[in-house]
Amino acid sequence: MAEQSKSRPTPAAPDAPDVSRRRLVAWLWRLPVLAALAGAGFGAREVWRIHFNKPAPADPPTFEPREPVTVAPLAHFEAPWSVREFVFDGRPCLALRLPVAIPGALVVPDVQAPEGEGGELVLAGFSRICTHQGCLVDLNRDVEAIAFAFNHRGERPKLTCACHYSVFDPSRAGRVVSGPAVLPLPRVRLRLESDDGTRTVVADGRERTTS
Repeated sequence: MAEQSKSRPTPAAPDAPDVSRRRLVAWLWRLPVLAALAGAGFGAREVWRIHFNKPAPADPPTFEPREPVTVAPLAHFEAPWSVREFVFDGRPCLALRLPVAIPGALVVPDVQAPEGEGGELVLAGFSRICTHQGCLVDLNRDVEAIAFAFNHRGERPKLTCACHYSVFDPSRAGRVVSGPAVLPLPRVRLRLESDDGTRTVVADGRERTTS
């Protein structure tokens, strides 16, 4: 009997726990959480960048010379917020009269101002191509419509994009003040030419940008 008990095989021990496998499973369960946290962090960064960290236009701007293009006679801009659309360097642009001077604007004496009061005209040129996705912006003089449709309240006309509701402030050198666009509108350099007593606004340079 003793010999039989000695020859009987010993039962196999239970398998040892697979530590590596357990760690892998634990990490696999964590992946969705990590992905959600990464997405939330990226979203928060984009919200900050788009809504609270829009860069200011360069002061002063750097212009690259281009083939000059006639914009309009200076007399066209006798009224505040007068605007003229034109094509410059193959791109749709606009020139408008502003109530305040901005970096890169054309400032000329207002010959129609009452004698002794002085005065000046401030003319600024901008690209009409929205810096968000390339739609065209227009001058919007209706501040109530801007507040209602574009969710931006202000006291002056703005350049608005109807595609995705970005709003640019020409009085702040084309800076984005609302909407998904981040970069300001590139400016166009304007100059004044005189010929036989007629003064004409001419575009001859576009702003150098990093975009």
